[in-house]
Amino acid sequence: PSRRAAMAPKRVRRAPAELPGRQILWDIGVAADVLDACGAKRTHARPLLRVLSAKFVEGAGRLIWEGLGPPPPGGCGDEGKVSTAPETVRWQDLGVVEDLLIASGLPQRSSAAMLAAVSPVGLRPAGQRVSADGSTTKLILELRDGHRVETVIMRHEGRTTVCVSSQVGCQMGCTFCATGTMPIVGDLDAAEIVEQVLHAHAIEVAAGRPPVRNAVFMGMGEPLNNWRAVSSALQTLTDNACLGKYSLPPSRVTVSTVGVVPRMLQLAEEFPAVNLALSLHAPTQELREQIVPSAKQTPLSDLLSALDAHAASRRHSPGATATMVEYVLLAGVNDSEACALELASLMAPRAKEVMVNLIPFNPGASTEAIFSAPSHPVVERFQQLVAACGVTVRVRREMGQDIAGACGQLALASKEGSANGIAAPAADVEDFVAWRRRQPKEDKAARNVEYAATVAAAATASAGKTDGGKSSQVPSVSVAWVGTPEARRVLALTAGVALLSAALVVIRARQRWRAALSVPT
Repeated sequence: PSRRAAMAPKRVRRAPAELPGRQILWDIGVAADVLDACGAKRTHARPLLRVLSAKFVEGAGRLIWEGLGPPPPGGCGDEGKVSTAPETVRWQDLGVVEDLLIASGLPQRSSAAMLAAVSPVGLRPAGQRVSADGSTTKLILELRDGHRVETVIMRHEGRTTVCVSSQVGCQMGCTFCATGTMPIVGDLDAAEIVEQVLHAHAIEVAAGRPPVRNAVFMGMGEPLNNWRAVSSALQTLTDNACLGKYSLPPSRVTVSTVGVVPRMLQLAEEFPAVNLALSLHAPTQELREQIVPSAKQTPLSDLLSALDAHAASRRHSPGATATMVEYVLLAGVNDSEACALELASLMAPRAKEVMVNLIPFNPGASTEAIFSAPSHPVVERFQQLVAACGVTVRVRREMGQDIAGACGQLALASKEGSANGIAAPAADVEDFVAWRRRQPKEDKAARNVEYAATVAAAATASAGKTDGGKSSQVPSVSVAWVGTPEARRVLALTAGVALLSAALVVIRARQRWRAALSVPT
C-alpha cells in the first residue's frame, strides 16, 4: 500500500466545562476539586463517588437508554428515529437526595452545593445500535462541546466487555483503521472515559444482565497519547473505594497502543497489573511504516525493547497476564508465509510473556480500496505457522460488523451513511472460529502436518548454510532462537504433533476404507 502523504493534524485542547451544573463528576480528581469548592474535605471524594456511581448505574439505563434507537440520518449515518432522551437527568431522578449524601459522610452544608455543581450525565446519548445476534451494542455519545464518540459493549459467553474511546479522532493515521482516517479533534477527559463504562454498566443492569466485567481502551484514539486523562481514568475505574461493586480489577482492564514507548514503560510502572495490547501489525520495520505511518518515529527494535521491559516489570504482579500483540491481517499485504515466520521469529523468544491476537481485516474499516480480509484458509495457515513455533496465537472473534462496531470500524458517519467515504458494512461475515469448527478433523490434522513441516524446514534453513552462500528460498526463523533449548523443545513437540496427526489421518482413512468394503447382512 502507498504511504500516507502526511500525518493527521495535531490534536487541539478542548475547553473545560465552566458552566455550573455541567461539570462531570466521574473522576477522583474532579470529585475532590468539587468538594473543595463546596467547603467539604477532599477525602470525601471516594465514598461520594461510590454512592453516586451505584445510583447512576442502577437508574440511568431505565431513564436514558430504554427505547433509544439508532441516530437519525446525519447523526452517525444510520436510518431510524431517536426516542427522546432527556437533555439532562437530575440527581433526584436517580434517587440521589441530600440525606443520602449526608449518610455517606458528606457535611450537610455541602450536600446541596455539590448536587448543584455537577451533572450526573456528562455524555448525552445520541443513539445506539444492536447487532442482529444481540451480542454487540454500539453507543453514540455526544460530548459537552458537540463532538461525538462511540463506545461498544460486547457480550461473550460468561463475560461482558466494554470498548471505550479516549480521543475524538486519532493522529496515528493507521491506513487500515476507520478512526485513523479521521482528523484528530481532541482528548477526552478522565470523567468522560469513566462515564462510558458507567453507561455500559447501566445498560446491562437495566436488561437484567450482569454488569461489565472487562474494559479495553481500543475505541477511538491512541490512549497513550492522552496519558493524563487515561491514567486518571484507570485510577478511578480500578479503585473499589471509588466505584464499589462496579469497579474493575486491574487485571481485567487492557490499554492498547500503536507504540508510544515512554508511556508503555510508564504504564508498567504506575499500573503494573493493567494489561497492555501492542498493535504491531507487521513483522518488519519497512512493512510497518507502510501501514502504520507513526511507526516511522519508533524503530521496531525500540518497540520490542519496550515490550520486554513492560513484561519484565509485571512478572510478579498479582493477576498479571500475557501481553497481547495485535496483528490485523490484510490480504496480500502482511498475511504471507514469510510474514508468519518473521512474526514467529520475533515472538518465539517472548513466547512465555506474549499472546498474539490475529484480527482479520473488517469490511468498511478503511478508505484504502486495496485492503480486504484474507480467506479463512490463509488465516488458519498464518495462525498455525506462528503457533508451531511455540507462540500462543488466537484469532479474534469479530463482533458487531453489521453495526460498524468491530475492530477498526469506529468512525462517525456522514449523511450518506458512510464514515469519511467508508461504506457501512451490510452484514457480518462468517466468523473464522465458526468456519474452523466446521472443518473435518482429518483435514485439519493433514494441514497441521504441512505446517509443522514448513516450520521445520525454515528452522533447518536458518540453522544450516546454503550452498554457495546463497540465501534459501524458505522463509527463515531466527537463528538466535533456533539454537536455544526452548526452540529444541518446541521443534520436538512440533514433530511429535505432526506424527500424531499423520497417524490420525491414516486411521481415519482405514476406517473409511473398511466401511466402504463392508456388506450389510
